[in-house]
Amino acid sequence: MKREREMRGVSLEEISAATRISTRFLEAIESDQWDQLPGGVFNRGFIRSIARFLGLDEDGLVAEYSLETKGEAEKLPAAPPPTEIPRNWRPVAALAVLGALLIAGLAVYLLFGVGLAGRMHRRVGGATDNTAAGNAAQVPAARGGTDAGKDVAGTSGESSAPVAGGLPLPEAPVVLALKMEAGKPAQLKVVADGKTVFEGAVRANDVMKFDAKASFEVTTNDSSALLLELNGQPVPPIGTPGQPGSITLTQNDLKSAGEESH
Repeated sequence: MKREREMRGVSLEEISAATRISTRFLEAIESDQWDQLPGGVFNRGFIRSIARFLGLDEDGLVAEYSLETKGEAEKLPAAPPPTEIPRNWRPVAALAVLGALLIAGLAVYLLFGVGLAGRMHRRVGGATDNTAAGNAAQVPAARGGTDAGKDVAGTSGESSAPVAGGLPLPEAPVVLALKMEAGKPAQLKVVADGKTVFEGAVRANDVMKFDAKASFEVTTNDSSALLLELNGQPVPPIGTPGQPGSITLTQNDLKSAGEESH
């Protein structure tokens, strides 16, 4: 992997900025010092992120890693088949989906409804101007120049007021999408927008997905048991491997991840 990186003229700092993997971990991967990595699913996630950045075969590099380490870097118990998410989580997930649909509906209204209202307003204003001009032309001369002038001036003054154009469209907020993959059994708590959406035990190979508008708070008793992705971007380890850890993810983390990927 080091040879491929040097052939492309890419520095460790550039990879670290794009993948959010520390240079210490990158150096350990290039020198095959697997004991310096967090272990668990993080090792495979790191290799996939680096391969994706360099344009290499992700599955091939992960297979080489597994063959080289022969499982020594991931001393995990035999994983049972993936389990279904507990039923008590489904109502919370339904509420999250409903919230996302409401946001999408609001965005559609702002994009089309406000623009249509602005166009109708301008059309009504134009029709009013034309009607006022026609009425002024039909004022009888017998009423006198002063009265006619007042009528024409009053009508044209009222109809010549500028019509406000379409309002600026506010930018719809991006929904935060959190994906979690468990590498081994652990205790987990997930809070989305201030509400607890999951709290309990997870098993190895469990995969869970959550949505939020503003923020996530993730807490676990083993920081190396979880691999997190926020809107497709890998999240660094949330604590010391084997120790409890927690992390808060917001829209700012999503924006910074997007800027770094460019």
